[in-house]
Amino acid sequence: MGSAVGVLIAGTGVLGTTPAWAAAPTFDTPAAQVGYGEVTLTGTATANATVTLREAAYKWGKDATQGSELSPATQFEADMPTTVTANSSGRWTIHRIMDSGFVWAVESGGQYSRIVQAPLKVGATFTVLSTGADSISFNVHTSPDQPYFPVRVERQSGGSWVSVASGVTDGPAGEGGATPPNDDGDTNAEFQGTASGQPGGQQTYRAVIAETGNAAYASAENLITSNTYTQTVNVGGTGGGTTPPTTTPTTPPTTTPPVTTPAVGSVQFTRIQYNAPGTDSRTNKSINGEYFQLTNKSSKNLNLKGWTVRDAAGNLYRFTGDYTLNAGKYMTVRTGKGTNTAHVRYWGKTYHVWNNGGDAAALRTDAAKTIDTCKWTTAGKGHTTC
Repeated sequence: MGSAVGVLIAGTGVLGTTPAWAAAPTFDTPAAQVGYGEVTLTGTATANATVTLREAAYKWGKDATQGSELSPATQFEADMPTTVTANSSGRWTIHRIMDSGFVWAVESGGQYSRIVQAPLKVGATFTVLSTGADSISFNVHTSPDQPYFPVRVERQSGGSWVSVASGVTDGPAGEGGATPPNDDGDTNAEFQGTASGQPGGQQTYRAVIAETGNAAYASAENLITSNTYTQTVNVGGTGGGTTPPTTTPTTPPTTTPPVTTPAVGSVQFTRIQYNAPGTDSRTNKSINGEYFQLTNKSSKNLNLKGWTVRDAAGNLYRFTGDYTLNAGKYMTVRTGKGTNTAHVRYWGKTYHVWNNGGDAAALRTDAAKTIDTCKWTTAGKGHTTC
């Protein structure tokens, strides 16, 4: 009997329960996040145990049913580790940047927490100005900075709302007699324009963002949810508003177009040749046998200036100057030295970068926003299409 009791004590804490040292980690429901920014993730694990975050952007992780189906999160910020140690009370904390909806879990001691689906509520700056008698200008700048968010601008009329304009960020306005915004091909996450025929006096306007989704970009498929912003303005004209003084608009200089920030997945790794043909050597020809390919999956030309590609070991390639990747087109970056062309660029390395047996690549904007990732865990055929 003593032996049996000893086995019982060694195997469980209380009859029928799991001992603390064997408990699977837990994952608290994170606080709601509005717009691009940092979220704090918390949960429990065995005291002093190692806890690793596993994740996927919602678009690619929405069908996961268990944490093992998600990939370990890549650490991008030096002060935001993705592997931490639970404290003496068994609590763990991980800080992460949200730029879309995410699917998360944590792993500790070979066990996984539940999967947490975390939506991101779209943020925005909404401004309305009176520009003259019975006319206004409006601007909606969304966060995350992504194109193709559906936007509707409305004016309150009694107990209902009247449409002023509708469209998408960086797309034309379509209703209510509004003039189109500056749709010059640049992606600045704005929906803007002017509208005439507005009643004078104090008026209330609202911007309804991402109420209906464009699954190819930045709403339902990325678990980004709708939000509404309201502004009140005194419109000049018949209703007694004050017409502001006329100003001369400033024409922006015709310089380098701003760096764009498309939705997650708008630019993708479409091939990584991580094992150069033949025997790996330090010859430039062999090193240039390694390359990665990026394809613009969006409908707009994108300037990749300042964007980076990083491997798991921290090797970094940066687009230091302007580089426009046209809609639907691809470009290649070879690991070795060479002369850059319109479609092929050279990293300038004197050694092979990509690990044949397993590695990870991450594409990020100059604002540290992750656009795409690619990972492999076996040597395979020497290349992956991600």
